[in-house]
Amino acid sequence: MDRFRRLYPDPITLGLLVLIFLIGEITILSIKVFPYLFEGLSWSNLKRPLMHALSFLVGIFLAGFVSHNFNYRKLNNKNLIYTLVAFSLVSLVLVIGKKLIFHMQVNRWLLGTSLQPSELSKLILVVFIAYYISKKGLIDRYSYLMWVAFIVMLHSLLLFLQPDKGMAIFILVSSFILIWFGGVSPRIYISVGALFALLSVFMLQFGGGYLERRFQAWKNPLQDPYDSGYHILQSLLSFINGGLFGMGPGFGFQKLGYLTQADTDYILAIIGEEMGFIGVLFLSFLYFLLVSRLLYISTRVLDTFGKIIVVGVVVNILLSVLVNYYMATNILPPKGIPLPFVSYGVSNMVANMLGLGLVGSIYRRQITYDIDRM
Repeated sequence: MDRFRRLYPDPITLGLLVLIFLIGEITILSIKVFPYLFEGLSWSNLKRPLMHALSFLVGIFLAGFVSHNFNYRKLNNKNLIYTLVAFSLVSLVLVIGKKLIFHMQVNRWLLGTSLQPSELSKLILVVFIAYYISKKGLIDRYSYLMWVAFIVMLHSLLLFLQPDKGMAIFILVSSFILIWFGGVSPRIYISVGALFALLSVFMLQFGGGYLERRFQAWKNPLQDPYDSGYHILQSLLSFINGGLFGMGPGFGFQKLGYLTQADTDYILAIIGEEMGFIGVLFLSFLYFLLVSRLLYISTRVLDTFGKIIVVGVVVNILLSVLVNYYMATNILPPKGIPLPFVSYGVSNMVANMLGLGLVGSIYRRQITYDIDRM
């Protein structure tokens, strides 16, 4: 057990992460490598599975390094917090600037298609909200929380302009949950929730024609089965093909061009096709254990700042899982939210691992190791 603690302070969390990652890695190999093993295998096929594995290993190293060498309490500092917030806002502005300079309709990446600042912004907002609430204590005045609401909505508007409306609404929802958890007076957080809801309605109202087509496809994918409803139908067909036990890793055929973005937004559909309902249920159980473990850790944290950070990391992971699951099964309209630690995505992987690094730092400095006997 001590050997595992050198990698990450909580071996249970580490073990769950490895199992979840392996399901994702096997699926990405099935999508990108297995169909080309005997003919046409090239570097382009190997690139994503290797990058996924490398990003996980780098993420584990970062999580361990932050856990063992960085005291999370150093973040509870006004100058550092606002430097991080400024960095987050500037990076989002640069993404929009890149979009305008190169006349791109959509741009969400700062460098190529690997560095997506919005993933880091989610974590920075968690730390910012934790700092603000822990410093103010009981927030029972509107003026206390309007600054937090302004910073969150500014991030959301910048994401809206990319445009990434799904992520813009995601951070409004996750921030509201965190504000509620922070013990803010009900009349205050309800007012902030109303502000966030109005901004969400505004963004949906001015989402453009493609957003309307997405909602139409969500309500009736058969209305336009070869365009707006295509991905939804192919995703649902994957689950039907998989049945209870699946077709077996490597034997699914929806990945063969029928379902695009199979290793990112719709990777759950491929898991459902190749590993069946049992495979999806097992993955869901692993996520349940991971979230439960992190929430248990949060109950043992004594200071408000650390507790809100742990809960914020949990909220980001849990919301991402739920949105991805609901999108793949057409419970929610299609939106590209990666499945944490499973979908291909370097920024998402590293940002989630940094969040768990902060959790590890909190765990190591506040919780005795007898927690491992639970």
